[in-house]
Amino acid sequence: MDISHSNGENKPKLKPEDSIIPAKVSSGKIVSGQKMNICVNGYELDISKAIEMVYKFELKFYAEKTSTKSSGKTKMKELHRGPKNDVALVLRHHILWKIFIALLEQNETFFGQDKKKFFYDCGTTFYSIEKLFDRYEGEREFQLQVNTLSSEIRDFVGRNCQMIVAKLLPCEEIFLSDTTAVADCIAIRERSLQQFLEIATTQMMYHNSNSLIFGNKTYDLPSRHMQQLTGGKVLASGMEKSVRFVGNEWETAIAMVQIDSKKGAFFKEGPMMELINALINRAPMSALINDVRLRQKVAKQLKDLVVRTTHLPSGQRTFSIFGITAESADNVKIIIENQEVSVTDYILHKYQYRLKFGILPCAIERRVIGKDGGSSVFSSFHPLELLHVIGGQRVSIKKQNPELVDDLIKSCRVLPSKLKAANEEQRLRAFIDDRNEYLAHLGIKVISTPKAASATVVYPPAILYNNGKIEPDGSGNMDWRLSVPRFSPNRLFLRPANPPRRWVVFTFNNATDKNSVDSFIQAFIKRSNDHGIKLTNPSRSERYDNTDISFLIEKMKFMQQNHVEYVLFVTGERRDPVHDVMKFIELSCKIVTQHIQSKTLTKAISNRGAEMTLDNLIMKMNLKLGGLNHGLVGSQVLLKQNRLSTDPMTNIWLRHSRMIIGLDVSHSAPQSLYERQAKIAPSEPTVVGMAYSCGSPLHLAGEYWMQQPRLAVLQNLKDHIAKAIKHFRNCNSCFPEHVLIYRGGVSEGQYLKVMIEEAASIRAGFVEAIAGGPEHIRLTIITVQTNSNYRIVPLNIRGETASEQNVPAGTFVDADVVHPTQTEFVMVAHKSIMGTARPVRCTVLVDDPPRMLMDELKGVTNALCYGHEIVTSPVSIPAHLYAASDLAKRGRNNWKVANDGDSQSGDGEGGRYRNNGHENFFEEMSTDLKPSLAYKFWA
Repeated sequence: MDISHSNGENKPKLKPEDSIIPAKVSSGKIVSGQKMNICVNGYELDISKAIEMVYKFELKFYAEKTSTKSSGKTKMKELHRGPKNDVALVLRHHILWKIFIALLEQNETFFGQDKKKFFYDCGTTFYSIEKLFDRYEGEREFQLQVNTLSSEIRDFVGRNCQMIVAKLLPCEEIFLSDTTAVADCIAIRERSLQQFLEIATTQMMYHNSNSLIFGNKTYDLPSRHMQQLTGGKVLASGMEKSVRFVGNEWETAIAMVQIDSKKGAFFKEGPMMELINALINRAPMSALINDVRLRQKVAKQLKDLVVRTTHLPSGQRTFSIFGITAESADNVKIIIENQEVSVTDYILHKYQYRLKFGILPCAIERRVIGKDGGSSVFSSFHPLELLHVIGGQRVSIKKQNPELVDDLIKSCRVLPSKLKAANEEQRLRAFIDDRNEYLAHLGIKVISTPKAASATVVYPPAILYNNGKIEPDGSGNMDWRLSVPRFSPNRLFLRPANPPRRWVVFTFNNATDKNSVDSFIQAFIKRSNDHGIKLTNPSRSERYDNTDISFLIEKMKFMQQNHVEYVLFVTGERRDPVHDVMKFIELSCKIVTQHIQSKTLTKAISNRGAEMTLDNLIMKMNLKLGGLNHGLVGSQVLLKQNRLSTDPMTNIWLRHSRMIIGLDVSHSAPQSLYERQAKIAPSEPTVVGMAYSCGSPLHLAGEYWMQQPRLAVLQNLKDHIAKAIKHFRNCNSCFPEHVLIYRGGVSEGQYLKVMIEEAASIRAGFVEAIAGGPEHIRLTIITVQTNSNYRIVPLNIRGETASEQNVPAGTFVDADVVHPTQTEFVMVAHKSIMGTARPVRCTVLVDDPPRMLMDELKGVTNALCYGHEIVTSPVSIPAHLYAASDLAKRGRNNWKVANDGDSQSGDGEGGRYRNNGHENFFEEMSTDLKPSLAYKFWA
């Protein structure tokens, strides 16, 4: 492949061979674990007796509207287009389905009487079992008189619409035996059949109108019986559904529909004042004006929320909230007939309604009226008490506070046996079975038992400490603890950090009493010394009630001037805003900080669980100060099973000449409808996190940077890779001979971009780092999908607890239920002590020869899940990717603090970083927020 770049980031020229994904590899010579039988949350779609093909069409509905102006001109509005919020999306799907059914009913002479022969995605895609007409005949047009349609449809299209026009255009034939979706060449992969099967298995849900459908996720309709959550939210049950082709080779691939029962948080339908009361949580109403942080918190929850007015004499309006005002309705002024009046007075005069809560802010509605060249921006101000929250709106991740997340985790924690039953219930509710007339017309049969496969439970590594190691038993089970029985020698960290010359303790807002803090400090020092860190007493322990950012910056700068190297701070809440501010201040003051919640501090000096709590805190401190808690070596059970005299873990899998990199992203939230209409350049970045080994496989360095939002390809990758390679060279006295990258945040549709564009940038980084030297660096890229929709459970579930019912840590599946042509495995690396384990799906996209065989892929990946170093347990993804994810989150945290520090109103206008269209906007932001601490500051 031609990787010649100008500026290092030009797109490489694509050759056919470049888009061929690495083929499946052999299992290798090393027996890496024990076999067990499992099943997944997938049901085979038997298409062996299906019809030969279906015919795909483009179907568009238009509302023919007469202008209200004197010209009387008509214009056509595409009904599949519109706002992207949940309320508009669900309503649009509902109306389009009803129009679609009306189209079939009013044109029986063309379509026939059997409606189950047709499939529609409530957008622009339509399929027919029969060939309706030929492509050469062009487009067919159908007309539906609005007065013959339901009132729902009439309300949706508006009074000035007299006719709906349907335009039908033939596209292609879809063969139900076609498996090009799994071709080894990604450039020729065709998802048409996969897309059709996903639509076909959704038809009954559209037909029954009993679900909220968002892409491949469906939820129950809002009802009064839904479980109540904190902050004015409710819990809805549903599922995520997808269709994939699985097997062991192209020729024998089968279609499998995956169903994963889910629960999601939604805003509760009802008066806006109920939501406000839930959000302010017993604070006085006036606090929304007087308390800046509270107003920002409420504004964040209300932004983009769709509400309906309640006070208009006729025809209530629906709109999306842009923000809230900094002033109350009593003080917000608007111009009416050239006179300035308050919103409160206007409502009283116009609607004869006296506001009960004039002391509250107003919701801001922002609209763009007109088109390019003649568009204008209008703002409207609505008293909160005159608004109604519309149901069916999901709570986005950025609006999920820690309390809600805790509620969701508890509510969604389901044992494998119950999850399996819930999946079956969702499958039957969606008619993904032999009752489905749509599937029956296709000749597709649903196999009603979950798909089974064989898995390997990979042996864990041995954990190496400075004065010994922890081995798994003969069956591969391991009891890994940092604490030891009384009178046994303490486990020393593999590389204890140099203690800080000066360190201090901050206690904020009386999080706990002084005696408890003093007792904790002594216990913390003693336990640190037990593990080899020669920690002495802190220089000072101070208590502060002021948590304003300016005050904290002043204090931290004072500490910096007095050569303080480490600050331990205590708060009452786990996600206290102080945490985010202190982490942001690390950038400028270059002092390592560590946060402890008062509840954790109390446990650390209690009579139960104190040692384990202290150990967890000290493991984190050791990493932050540059130490290394443990190493990994091959276990005796692995060596014995394979009759090996040398350790493959040390000599091959985690050899020092192999550099391991994790890359992950934290994407920005989508822009609001107003921002898109006004063509406002996005200011919120996508944050890229990168962590990499240097010095030893588990000793990590890392950074983050900002780039233009919503891009599939990582930008400026060449420069960051070159910098990392040079750092590795400085630490190891040699360049890496192999770079293994775990890449997170990649969907299947982005595979080709990673294989071509990102791989080229990475190789260009190699060239720049080596600077003409003779070294050649091999490259392997493995994508890791944490939201792949896979669930793995034992074929025969036994026991009552989560640890008994789940598959063991280190369970890998690489055959039967994974992709039939590419190197892929699904793994559960972590221990599941609550609920059902969520597997990750790993796919090899690039693998320079000599190829990594499956035993090595499993061995390396599983071992790295034991390298997180903050807990004595494996995590769900390799430690380097885990660190990259943490770095991306830290970068977003620092952007939010820096950006919101200048934005206190909650009016939706943005903060310090506003994109003015400058081409280097995100690069300059990266420079501003660049991390500069030497060690694992993100731990």
